[in-house]
Amino acid sequence: MDIIRADENDLPEMIGLLKTSLGEGLIPKSVAYFIWKHEKNPFGKSKILLAKENGKIIGLRAFMKWQWESASSLISAVRAVDTATDPAFQGKGVFKKLTLQALEECRQENENFVFNTPNSISIQGYLKMGWFSIGRMPLLIGPGSVIPRIYKDSFATEIYSHFDAEKALNILAENWKLPPAEVLFHTPLSKSYLRWRYQECPILKYGAVIEPGKFGIIFRLKKINKFYEFRICEIWTEEDKMASAATKTLKEIIRMVRPVMVSCAPSPSFAGGKKILPGLFGPVKRGPLTTLRPLVNEKLNNFEQFYHWRPSIGTMELF
Repeated sequence: MDIIRADENDLPEMIGLLKTSLGEGLIPKSVAYFIWKHEKNPFGKSKILLAKENGKIIGLRAFMKWQWESASSLISAVRAVDTATDPAFQGKGVFKKLTLQALEECRQENENFVFNTPNSISIQGYLKMGWFSIGRMPLLIGPGSVIPRIYKDSFATEIYSHFDAEKALNILAENWKLPPAEVLFHTPLSKSYLRWRYQECPILKYGAVIEPGKFGIIFRLKKINKFYEFRICEIWTEEDKMASAATKTLKEIIRMVRPVMVSCAPSPSFAGGKKILPGLFGPVKRGPLTTLRPLVNEKLNNFEQFYHWRPSIGTMELF
């Protein structure tokens, strides 16, 4: 078995392996999605290693590049995402060999740590390779409408058209970037990142309201049973005093949508992290189960138990 770096010529076979190994699931396996995710990421191209046997791809392991920043630090990290093994070669250590080599290469390239959100089955394999669990990501949650609206795709489409993310982002200057929080770590918010993440994503739609110099809200309508969950993927204020204006706009959107519930991660970018959005409670550990593994940075005190780490729902909801 040979382990090599993937190149563009391997892409069709890689997609085929992902489909064979994992099926379509909730996230379609497509060339467009793979390129968006691994090639166009503003933090850099992913590390993708392949295991080959007699020229055939039998395994795949991909780590996405990511960044976390505060006022005093900018930390480069990687996120363990796609992995697949040919069913005929499962149980032969392909996943472990690919993962360990990817980890060593990332360490040599000065990546600080690796993080991911495994399911209840795959987490056992990660724990055996040096990852540790920090529990579920904290969320703020609250009730939506007294009379929640029944879910219809057509209404979701109407909302996304009314609160068009592309139009909202076009208002921002090309070099726009939100200043980092003083202490808490968050994904750097820039126009290029927001455009990639919320405008160009080929598998999900998002709505947005942005008032340059004031505030921004990016959201998604998720089906929950037969109703809507209103997920606040990103929310920020450029001045603390703009929190009331952002809250007023948010309430107007929620009244229009009439969701059964509202969810948001605690945001250091909203009123400097000093306020919780009205009507929401928590934080409660209801988000995705999250694991970390040190690379160059052996001490992850700021990230353990989400102590000084504030990822948004939009940062962690897919990939």
